[in-house]
Amino acid sequence: MVLANCRAQFTAADFEFVARVLSRKGSQVSLVELLSDPECRDEMLDNEVLAKTLSSKKGHVEVSQQLYFYVLARTALRRQGIEDRDLADYLGALLWRFSTVQSMHSPHEKLPHQFHYIAEMLEALTTASAAEAFLIRVHIGNYALFLSGMFRAWIERRQQRGAPDFSFYEEVGRTSFRTAAHHKLASQLELSQIYHQLAEGFRYARLALNELAYQVWNPDAEPPLKL
Repeated sequence: MVLANCRAQFTAADFEFVARVLSRKGSQVSLVELLSDPECRDEMLDNEVLAKTLSSKKGHVEVSQQLYFYVLARTALRRQGIEDRDLADYLGALLWRFSTVQSMHSPHEKLPHQFHYIAEMLEALTTASAAEAFLIRVHIGNYALFLSGMFRAWIERRQQRGAPDFSFYEEVGRTSFRTAAHHKLASQLELSQIYHQLAEGFRYARLALNELAYQVWNPDAEPPLKL
């Protein structure tokens, strides 16, 4: 399951990388501050030099996926006028989790489901328990956002052959996140506010991922689906 926890998983090597990159550009960076002061850490992570360094290497850099995706997601969201760091944390975690095929197709490690189509997920809701339905709805929202955000060209190509367009992904994504936001598990996981934001601003989150994909992804790539 995707949680907003990228920043909580940064490694010692991540902090050393941040300090090294920013120090080369004339900033006075203290590892002690990075490790002990969350506000200082967050301000340093917003430095444009860091984002440019990470995006220029297109993943070929010795940092964790959590740092890599958080910084790039945060930068892309800010360009869409979205300043919430927790949302960047969530999108970064989504990209990290969905970078493995198994996580992309499974709502949760403890559920047996493996989905390749949104229609399959919607059908599974009819027989799911309340807890399972919550996990599946969240996965539908995540899946719709990931596909429409990171595989824009693929959706446009399929749309020309009669497949759903972006409005379908936006509607199913918004609806899924809105429903999930009101579930008690969302509150327990401290994700209610993030789901509300994604329900209201799904399009802007998608556009942020569209931009990110063109920076670090093959824009003509196809998702790992059974078509």
